[in-house]
Amino acid sequence: NKGQRKVFVPNKLLECLPRSSSLPNERLRWNTNEEIASYLISFDRHDEWLSCSLKTRPKNGSIILYNRKKVKYRKDGYCWKKRKDGKTTREDHMKLKVQGMECLYGCYVHSSIVPTFHRRCYWLLQNPDIVLVHYLNVPSPEDSGKCSPLMCTLSDRHDTLRWSRDDLQSQLKPMFHSIKCSVGSGEFSIEELVQHILDRQRTKPQPRTHTCLCSTNQVSPGVNIPHRCNSTKHRIISPKLPPSSSSPLSSEPGEAGREGENMLPALQAQSSPASSPCPSST
Repeated sequence: NKGQRKVFVPNKLLECLPRSSSLPNERLRWNTNEEIASYLISFDRHDEWLSCSLKTRPKNGSIILYNRKKVKYRKDGYCWKKRKDGKTTREDHMKLKVQGMECLYGCYVHSSIVPTFHRRCYWLLQNPDIVLVHYLNVPSPEDSGKCSPLMCTLSDRHDTLRWSRDDLQSQLKPMFHSIKCSVGSGEFSIEELVQHILDRQRTKPQPRTHTCLCSTNQVSPGVNIPHRCNSTKHRIISPKLPPSSSSPLSSEPGEAGREGENMLPALQAQSSPASSPCPSST
């Protein structure tokens, strides 16, 4: 009900900010903090601003006002970047100032397909129920206002989702509303961009390998000794070696030094068939 919707902000801020008479449905730039606060302190006078139903995959530039208690606005149909666990969406949170006073809270997410497409949500710190949601594809400055398909990457390394052609088209078309995608002097259609991403998806990355940083000069040539590398990079890909079958370590103080001296001959005997068997301890 309208009587239950109230705005709570510092009186000093209400005196500085003019109330907005209209809420734009689309804007191809980010709103300033003052503009965001102006919309959020004026919603109580405009019932038509609040959207009572969730909009699926809003077009690029869309600005929507929701009641967070009534609409689950995060389930908008887009695929956003995930955290390392691959389950929860990676969100950036920050508090924003207006006229030197912290009064806004911002929550930002990034598309897992097109890195330049964002969703930004804002609400008043003292009135968090009403949220302003803005979707915008922001190209890099060197592209002269156009988004290059070479910037479109397949998810991050923690996302294992495999895209189909229909899924990509349904995701990309609203992202590039009112914007052209180009590279160099040529322009690309959404269908060509979809094919570009599908081709990259089919390409399997090369396995990561590391050069061993350990010196092998201490090992005699022709001796097959299992290599134990202490390098962190090498340990990532080194196979686990089975536990040694030699006799257990003695707990007596004098045995530790003798074991270190006898370890190399023992390993040589186990790995080389031509060597004589290791003498049994008595």
